[in-house]
Amino acid sequence: MQTYPARAVIDLDAIAANVRTLDDGTSAEVMAVVKADGYGHGLIPAGQAARSGGATWLGAAQVTEALALRAAGDTGRILTWLYTPGAPLRELVEADVDVAIAAPWNVEALVAAAREAGRTARVQIKVDTGLGRNGVTPAQLPDVLDAAMRAQAEGVLAVVGVFSHFAFADAPAHPTVLAQAEEFARAVEAVEQAGARLEVRHLANSAATLTNPSVHYDL
Repeated sequence: MQTYPARAVIDLDAIAANVRTLDDGTSAEVMAVVKADGYGHGLIPAGQAARSGGATWLGAAQVTEALALRAAGDTGRILTWLYTPGAPLRELVEADVDVAIAAPWNVEALVAAAREAGRTARVQIKVDTGLGRNGVTPAQLPDVLDAAMRAQAEGVLAVVGVFSHFAFADAPAHPTVLAQAEEFARAVEAVEQAGARLEVRHLANSAATLTNPSVHYDL
């Protein structure tokens, strides 16, 4: 078996320090996204380092990542947003993980999972404001909201957040940045007017966190 002498040495203190620097630069809370095995830095150790640096939230793109964080003892708030039909949504609800509604079919699936788990599912609506990569479109939002708020009235779902993702935030003057920010503001208003009691509204990715305080919102 061939072996390779190269290795990656991860400085977990540096991860914590970087998160602390970001946290010091904003009035919003900080979510550290640790998808793809913590971007190759190790899901669990990177998540723990981010927590020690002040991250009040962890973002896990995949369901398995969110459940692995819980299994490792993380008790803080976690959000996950990518899943397909048949994903273990009941386990996410039981683990008190926030799950995204990123497509109309997600509502029914999460309602079923919450009923199976026997507890209210915490959900956040991901709105596609222009990136075109996963999310409820503005045209779909009214029907999604109607279904989600009916489920909330029954105590099955709790709509606690709204979020989106910039397409071009590393170029702050690019016209898509303002267009997406305006679309997001409209979506937040619609969700709040529908009766959701939002805990978090979040739009700023890494680039926007560094360059655009006007879109920091709550997270």
